Amino acid sequence: MSKSYWEKISGKKIPSSLELNPVIHAYLKEGCEILDIGCGSGKVSIQLASPGNSVTGIDLNREGIELAKATAKNLGLAERLEFRVGDASEMPFGNETFDFVIIQAFLTSVPDRRERAGIMREACRVLKPGGCLYLAEFGQTWNSKIYRERYLQDFPLTKEEGSFLARDPETGEVEFIAHHFSEKELVFLLVDSGFEIDYFRNEKFTTRTGNNVNGFVILAKKL
Repeated sequence: MSKSYWEKISGKKIPSSLELNPVIHAYLKEGCEILDIGCGSGKVSIQLASPGNSVTGIDLNREGIELAKATAKNLGLAERLEFRVGDASEMPFGNETFDFVIIQAFLTSVPDRRERAGIMREACRVLKPGGCLYLAEFGQTWNSKIYRERYLQDFPLTKEEGSFLARDPETGEVEFIAHHFSEKELVFLLVDSGFEIDYFRNEKFTTRTGNNVNGFVILAKKL
């Protein structure tokens, strides 16, 4: 359900509610080759395109990629940015290509835990030894009545704690399965994929529909 949805959604409707945490700048070094996985229409990639850094964005959504390319060109940043249509589960990059990888509010849209694990292994594969991963994801928010009811109501279908059916706020139609992570789940997802956690912070995020939700900001290094 989810992958086909993200391929077909209008590029202008790809959610992008989170802002980069300033801590990222303590880890980014001049001259970095940066990869933005699940880049959508390029918001984060474009923010990080600066003299000395080059950014590559990859996303399933062809229209989003075309929008990102057009924005980069209009801003005069095309030389520092490359955008490609591709699947995060099997990326068209060689081993140890990038110094820094960003995954922000992307894994939440991947309903299969095995696929999420595969994406994390791919992120590790394309990173150079000692390279850094910035990960920002939504956390389970059981103290919220809205999310508590969604987790429990949709569990018979999702078969995973913290997952729920994300619906169109206007029509109520199911769009995709979303997943909110537990702290333990994210930690083991990283460790099992070959990362060592260097920075871990609990945050409060706002979703595309304006709901407040727990979140995590993590910086991890490839072992």
